[in-house]
Amino acid sequence: MIHAIEIASSLVIAALALVGVFLQAGLHHGRYRLGTFSYYTNLSNLITGVYQLLLFIFALSGGDVYDRLAGAGVRYSLTLMIWVTHLIYHFLLVPDYRRKQGEDFRAEWATFKNLDVHYAVPLLVLLQWLVFADKNVPFAAVFAWLLIPLAYLAFAMLRARILGPNPKSGVYRYPYSFMDLDEQGIKNWTRNILMALGFYIVLGFVLYGVSWIFRIV
Repeated sequence: MIHAIEIASSLVIAALALVGVFLQAGLHHGRYRLGTFSYYTNLSNLITGVYQLLLFIFALSGGDVYDRLAGAGVRYSLTLMIWVTHLIYHFLLVPDYRRKQGEDFRAEWATFKNLDVHYAVPLLVLLQWLVFADKNVPFAAVFAWLLIPLAYLAFAMLRARILGPNPKSGVYRYPYSFMDLDEQGIKNWTRNILMALGFYIVLGFVLYGVSWIFRIV
């Protein structure tokens, strides 16, 4: 039986994620901000919003679709996907932005749309997983979830190649400086990507370890 609070949590998270993406895209001003969906933050929030909305809908109707959507491996992977959004932003990007922008960054950081997609949604998804999710996570999921960041990397690099070295659209060729091949050079770029993958593997083991503790207590 699905707990009513779990169902409600899916609707709340879906609303926050989708509203956050809407605001990030600038649609509340009647215009679309170019490059919005080149950022991992916005894509991960969009996927989270759609996924949580589907969880809500199929939890109400019941059946096998909900069971597949709420499968241990699926929820584990998507929880990691959105939690990475918070960790990378808070511990890697915020210090860099603060150094470059100074006091101007503080005002941007404190906006609802920023706190929503980088803090509220990841935290609520993690709490939802801790309280409600099936913890029988298959060990293979520790590595299978890496398909998500690898798919994003492939997308970002393909987008940069299509845009070319001097994009006429005015958007950034690379969404994040650590994956900017032009700026980093192949040696530093490779180091950055391998370090990121190593971090993702460690994070996967950490959440898998948490699931294991839940299973034995």
